[in-house]
Amino acid sequence: MYNTPRNYSSPTSLGIDERWERVLCYAGLWLSGLIMLLLEQRNQNVRQHAKQSIVVFGVLSLVAWVLSSFGGILGWIPILGFVFSTIIGLIHGLVIVTIVVLWITFMLLALTSSRTHVIGRSSSARY
Repeated sequence: MYNTPRNYSSPTSLGIDERWERVLCYAGLWLSGLIMLLLEQRNQNVRQHAKQSIVVFGVLSLVAWVLSSFGGILGWIPILGFVFSTIIGLIHGLVIVTIVVLWITFMLLALTSSRTHVIGRSSSARY
């Protein structure tokens, strides 16, 4: 009675267990989220995780790219360039650390619980 396995998974388009599809949404940052959003049509919970991956990691990747480009451009200024590029480089490093921490956190949360939505409304998945 107490050792019966519970199936918390809903049907998916790809035929993979739902929790593994949720993890796959985050595995390749925003790119895998986009792929999963295009491929998964049945399971709204997986689609919500894919949307969350696209928004969170897409925005953070864009911010990292802008900071990197801006730091490179300002680095050409003779004396102030060193100061600007150092400050922007430190901020860029913090963004990269944030991406890595969120990436690991979201994958672990997606594996253990279906209700790990930070953005959007939470789905009505069963526990």
